[in-house]
Amino acid sequence: MKSILQYYCVFTFGLISFFSHAQETDSTKLSEFYLDEVTINSGRVPQTFSEQARIVTYVDSEQLQAMPAQSFDQVLSYVAGVDMRSRGPLGVQGDVNIRGGSFDQSLILLNGVNMNNPQTGHLNLFLPVDMEAAYAVEVLEGPASRVFGANAFTGAINVQTKPLDKNNIYGHVMAGEYGLQKYTGRVNLTSGKTRHLITGSYKKSDGYVNNTDFEDVTFYYHGSYDVNAGTFDLTAGISDKGFGANSFYTPLYPNQYERNKLYHGSLRFTNKGKIKVSPTIYWNRTYDRFELYRDNPASWYTNHNYHQMDAMGFNINTIIPSKLGKTSIGFDARYEGILSNVLGEDLDDPISIDGVDNTAYTKGKERYNYSIFLEHNVVLSKFTASAGLMFNYNTQLAESGDDGFDIFPGIDLSYALTDNLRLFGTANTAMRIPTYTDLYYQGPTNNGNPDLKEERATTYEIGAKLDNKWYHASASLFVRYGKNIIDWVKYPSEDKWQAQNLTELDTRGLTFNSQFNIEKLTGKSSFIKTVSVNYLGLNVDKAAADSLVSNYALDHLNHKVTLGVKHKVFLDQLIADWKFIYQDRNGSYTAYDAEFNPQETDYKPFATVDLRLSYQYKMMYFYTEASNIFNVEYYDFGNIPQPGRWFRAGIKMNLDL
Repeated sequence: MKSILQYYCVFTFGLISFFSHAQETDSTKLSEFYLDEVTINSGRVPQTFSEQARIVTYVDSEQLQAMPAQSFDQVLSYVAGVDMRSRGPLGVQGDVNIRGGSFDQSLILLNGVNMNNPQTGHLNLFLPVDMEAAYAVEVLEGPASRVFGANAFTGAINVQTKPLDKNNIYGHVMAGEYGLQKYTGRVNLTSGKTRHLITGSYKKSDGYVNNTDFEDVTFYYHGSYDVNAGTFDLTAGISDKGFGANSFYTPLYPNQYERNKLYHGSLRFTNKGKIKVSPTIYWNRTYDRFELYRDNPASWYTNHNYHQMDAMGFNINTIIPSKLGKTSIGFDARYEGILSNVLGEDLDDPISIDGVDNTAYTKGKERYNYSIFLEHNVVLSKFTASAGLMFNYNTQLAESGDDGFDIFPGIDLSYALTDNLRLFGTANTAMRIPTYTDLYYQGPTNNGNPDLKEERATTYEIGAKLDNKWYHASASLFVRYGKNIIDWVKYPSEDKWQAQNLTELDTRGLTFNSQFNIEKLTGKSSFIKTVSVNYLGLNVDKAAADSLVSNYALDHLNHKVTLGVKHKVFLDQLIADWKFIYQDRNGSYTAYDAEFNPQETDYKPFATVDLRLSYQYKMMYFYTEASNIFNVEYYDFGNIPQPGRWFRAGIKMNLDL
């Protein structure tokens, strides 16, 4: 504790001394931006925040820039409804779990484009854009299949980028312990009817323990082009990441390594007419190389695992306004194909792998998914309603003996008791299609299952929202009845994990979220600027699964509390941003002693505190931050050791031209 306070005081007084003669800005000029004016894209028809009958967390670009975070997984960890289980630090690899679901059950979107990786959900958050280029991050809690299609099982996260309507240059340099470096550049260019966002990022670290080093390069472009009929949005991105994967998939082999590459492109057109029509085409290609032995392989180990994953699609959404509300009709077609030397069915002829000798793609699989959406939205004074259906057909499900056709209905209702208080209730259904890893992976500690069925769930939720210009609060109760839930399980006496459909998994939960802006309350600058308090509580009925050891689905959070406080430190421009997280996890992990004898070990509750100290002077932004500042030792994902205290410092420049 003493050392932490010393670091805090040294930095604080150092900044005070350095900037004591700096010109101060007028801090009494408060923003008139209200959250209920934000347009949320969690439905087929965009709605303002105040009209939403769902729990949605909206993190804007200003909040993203101020957080003690350097990656999307760190940002999401501060959302109470999200269980962010990071295998590697600072966005190396993280599993997104929403409301007690597994990492395969969350849908990740980039500007509304499906970014989920059909190979494995471990790669869903592998995006071709750095968090500093994001305009906003939306987190929709609860099923969203009737809105976004298959795999939006427990919720969806939409990362938005947007070119600015001005010329702007942004730069960021950061360094920290363990050889950490990060360099980010961003340019916004506007000319007439065109706007361009160009950004690049590079970060690396030597690792906080053995074999946790990483190197990550990302380039991203988003261009908007206005024509007489509407606007085209073009995005393109590349990401290349290599990292030491210490005990990622099994602690028996701690010297693992993984290399991921992603190529992304999308094109959307939005017309100007009264009837809105938005067609989109996109393509994502991922290369994944997994090495069980980074070096000094065993004599029996002959080849790494190589995968090439293609996901491409076309969708169109049409919004038709009338006196009866707004009706949305949409269609989505998606292709998912994999080439691999371990996943899929045997190919007639092997396909060579670029740059790799003596190894070829010998397996592969293709599947198609087609969805038709129908939704109607009504806003009648104090009452709002959104009801819809998704009609879905999947070729792989049809091959398994099913007809492949499913219907998923849902409805969201809300009623405003007062100008500030709104009650809501929802009933929605969802599905998830097994990943190729679920179906086909065979390894020294895992066996896939090609006979897996799709997951299904029905979720009911009731709650209330309380909104004002200076506070936002919500509370809800929900229950999710899941069938055929997929998990990797084993009996305690077995050595291998087996992918299985659990017969039932019913989840009950309570959520509470609150945000308070003290300066908007007082109308002037104050010592405490903002406070947030959030809670998630879960209880899962493990029907027909009590004797099994779960690797994912049964390792849910029992309780999660997040607390955020932002306050001044002596000067108006010197800001401290605290983030507190408490987690109590259900389940256990397999620990190994020095002789590699297994022993099931329960997860223990833990609490971590992150802090950023920042100073804003005109176009320059100086900060120092630390994650886990009290150096708590904990395990949150199997045997993977989580980082202790990690100090970082950086400088940002944001210049309007």
